[in-house]
Amino acid sequence: MRVYITNINGQAASSTAQLCQNMVTDIAVSLGYRELGIYAYNMKSDSPSELSKRIDGIIASIRPGDVVIFQSPTWNTTAFDVKLMEKLKLYQIKIIIFIHDVVPLMFAGNEYLMEPTIAYYNQADVIIAPSQAMVDHLRRDGLTVSKVILQEMWDHPSSVPQKEAHFQKLLHFPGSPERFPFVQNWSYPTKLRVYAWQKTKLPEAVERYAFRPDQQLLMEMSEGGFGLVWADDDAKSYHQLTCQYKLGTFLAAGIPVIAQKGIAGHRLIEANHLGFLVDDLEEACHIVEHMTDDDYQNLVGSVRQFSPLVRQGYFSRRLLTEAVFQALCH
Repeated sequence: MRVYITNINGQAASSTAQLCQNMVTDIAVSLGYRELGIYAYNMKSDSPSELSKRIDGIIASIRPGDVVIFQSPTWNTTAFDVKLMEKLKLYQIKIIIFIHDVVPLMFAGNEYLMEPTIAYYNQADVIIAPSQAMVDHLRRDGLTVSKVILQEMWDHPSSVPQKEAHFQKLLHFPGSPERFPFVQNWSYPTKLRVYAWQKTKLPEAVERYAFRPDQQLLMEMSEGGFGLVWADDDAKSYHQLTCQYKLGTFLAAGIPVIAQKGIAGHRLIEANHLGFLVDDLEEACHIVEHMTDDDYQNLVGSVRQFSPLVRQGYFSRRLLTEAVFQALCH
């Protein structure tokens, strides 16, 4: 029996979707799993026979009795994912779907894709879902797979040293001001440091920093401040269903976080004293402005005790191992 994992390639180097799949695949390979590489392309350029041959090439090494972890979506359209599942089901194998995103829930106008999405999810033996809230939502839409494992947290493997963290009235936020309009409307006294390529005009309290390579970003943020995990109201409901890559990034840097209540991972934040869960940005800034140095250092101590889990990929290791157990055991 061999274990395989799908992995997307060909997107922009800064693509979070690709970073997450590549990261999980690297950890899977360290466990002895094998990669099924999927290139990002426009499947409409293929005829049905060409698409069939392309997928045959991707899964050519699979044999009966193997296990396949399908990182979903592949971002080559839902129709591609459906076809890939159809091909996988021709083999006598166990299939685990690792849900990263659910396209019908991400974008307005894509609701019509929910039915085919649920249909191919239901052909899996095991589902890895980001949160219980996501599972509950998918159950209402028809998900029937009984074996479900919750992710709750993205890893962020890194070997760069963490600098000594000092209390600063500062919130870090890597993200595009165009995608997160609250950045452009920032009206709070607390300093917000935004890391982005865009040259959008920003309020006075917002510091613009150029996009940083990952290792540089982690080292700079490790010097202090708080990581902000936030989305505007129109995206808030979806962000409460999925794991936020930023959360793992801040914890890998070794700094406490301030996040919206209800996000995936909220249980871990509370139980391990990793930061604060708040209802709005005013509350977030109030916490920062009234924080003491001693309280901040206590938080940093908790974060840095927890940090090796995400820096060494233990969440993914546990998920990838447990999923195989679940697939093969009754």
